Amino acid sequence: MKYRYMANNKDIEVITPIDYNELLQQAVAVLENARIAIARSVAGNVSNAHWEIGKLLQEKKLDSKYGAGVVERLSIDLKQRYPKMGLSPRSLWLMKKFYCRFCNSSLKLQQAVAVLPWGHTAELMSNKGTKDNDDAILYYAIETVSKG
Repeated sequence: MKYRYMANNKDIEVITPIDYNELLQQAVAVLENARIAIARSVAGNVSNAHWEIGKLLQEKKLDSKYGAGVVERLSIDLKQRYPKMGLSPRSLWLMKKFYCRFCNSSLKLQQAVAVLPWGHTAELMSNKGTKDNDDAILYYAIETVSKG
């Protein structure tokens, strides 16, 4: 059996089922690779934005004791502009923690963490087994990326 199509009002045999399955698998692989690349790009850009906001908060020397009101107001104003981005005060403090935790880390670790989804990074910073262990975080980040 062959798949058929019409061209110029003529019935033309095009491809065998085996050839079609190969074509389908190749097309799926292309799309899956594109989806992975897009997800990595998005994660990297989100991570970069969180890094920069954390850096801003650190540079302004805001902390939970003296900067809570400022961060609360910042959260309100940012959420008005970007209502779907999860910019709660807790998230903003987590961004500062992210920056402070990794700003003096090796470039290799920074790059590895930068491509992780934000939820993974937040978990790594709070998990007892990884929060202060650069080697464990690096291992986790590399494994996560390699396994997609």
